[in-house]
Amino acid sequence: MTVYLDAVQLQAMNKQLLAGTGERSFVRNSAGLDSIENLPKQRFFGTEAYPSLPAKLGITYIKLINLHCFEDANKRTAALALAMLADLNGWVLTYSNEELADLTIKVAALNDAQLDYDALYLAIENHLQPR
Repeated sequence: MTVYLDAVQLQAMNKQLLAGTGERSFVRNSAGLDSIENLPKQRFFGTEAYPSLPAKLGITYIKLINLHCFEDANKRTAALALAMLADLNGWVLTYSNEELADLTIKVAALNDAQLDYDALYLAIENHLQPR
């Protein structure tokens, strides 16, 4: 059974990332945050929209970056959520900090039409190892 992060947990992660920076965590797109919570669980006519773990992790990661749910630290929250979701589901994300930062910046620089979702899901899959 897949473990997911809910909106409250994602907001807590954002708050943790901003602790000590002088900035405060603020949700600026609550509808987007709620959609991120439910997106990896979506089913259409009995078929999962995101059937693999890498796809579930990937869609959460992408949308945390691109929907700008928080006032600040969206990319950092997305990277942390990606690693946390992998861990909660029995996997280790093998990206180095630098590789994950580079990937996150690349995703953020692309608009949705330019982003190759399947390629990103495959990249995530290639960086997962069982715990």
